[in-house]
Amino acid sequence: MRDAQPADRATSPLAKARVIDFHAHVLVPEVVEFAKGHGVETSVPPDPRITEEAREASRRWRTAMLRKMTELPDRLVDMDATGVDVQVLSASTVSMDTTWAPPGEALAMEQLANDRIAQMVAFAPDRFTGLGGVPLQSPQASVRELERCVRSLGLRGVQVSTRYGDMELGDSRLRPFWEAAQALDAVVYIHPAGITEPRFRPFQYWNSIGQPLEEAMAMASLMHEGVLDAFPRLKLVIGHGGGYLPYYIGRLDRNYAEKPFTRANMSMSPSQYLKTRFWYDSCVYDSDALAVLFRKVGASRILLGSDYPVGDADPVGFLTAVTGDPDEQADMLGRNAAALLGIH
Repeated sequence: MRDAQPADRATSPLAKARVIDFHAHVLVPEVVEFAKGHGVETSVPPDPRITEEAREASRRWRTAMLRKMTELPDRLVDMDATGVDVQVLSASTVSMDTTWAPPGEALAMEQLANDRIAQMVAFAPDRFTGLGGVPLQSPQASVRELERCVRSLGLRGVQVSTRYGDMELGDSRLRPFWEAAQALDAVVYIHPAGITEPRFRPFQYWNSIGQPLEEAMAMASLMHEGVLDAFPRLKLVIGHGGGYLPYYIGRLDRNYAEKPFTRANMSMSPSQYLKTRFWYDSCVYDSDALAVLFRKVGASRILLGSDYPVGDADPVGFLTAVTGDPDEQADMLGRNAAALLGIH
């Protein structure tokens, strides 16, 4: 890497970079209502140690976030303020979880959300593009809905959660979906709906601990079950910088090297898959963590992701601080995402 000199700035790739935020959520109220009581617990618990002042602050924050996820004019104002040119809209999987539902009901909700996201994109097509959703508990229905998202609605791919009932993403039952995603050249964004087990309920551990754990499990499942080798052209983007896996990949590599049965479906080490088969959004909330990710996978595999509206207030500054090279900055700010999504 090299540090750009001040005289280079006006003509540097960074000066011309279009900033694309890959991690930007929306809400569809009907689907939120459908999911109520089935997903993770997001409300303040009835703990007497929590002050009324803290409860009121949480209520104000929640009201503001709900407005930002439904009101497009407010979103455009925020984008302008943070220097974001384009947002990739995707459903808030935490609030719109359909992974628990019977396949037919889940499909109906995903279709409703997909239609609404397409309408949002149409509101400002120069500022928004979108990803749909599919009910992976029914792989065949998911194939059909993926095709509708890409061919009829003009969406760039779909967002999926990290597991569906007893199915991890590497499950053999999901092979038809991965085959279709590769054939359609569709982006698949992996973002957890959240762990609902009681262990993860206190203090919103489902969010602080559980989300990066789920992302690590999803990546490991895709590696070890052979999906990455079976479908080498998949466009897979992992939320929150890949969760824990990039920071502890050495343990997987150790098993790969020392325990041959763990690599039965793999043609390369976990570290190699990490560097060559996934893209990662930058929403890791810690500059040291981002620096590790940058060293592990390089600028060509990182996308700006703010987790709008709940993430970093300065996603551009956070991301560009990891390197002084304007080409690397421009790649991460938007060129990587534009190439993945096929937008010009």
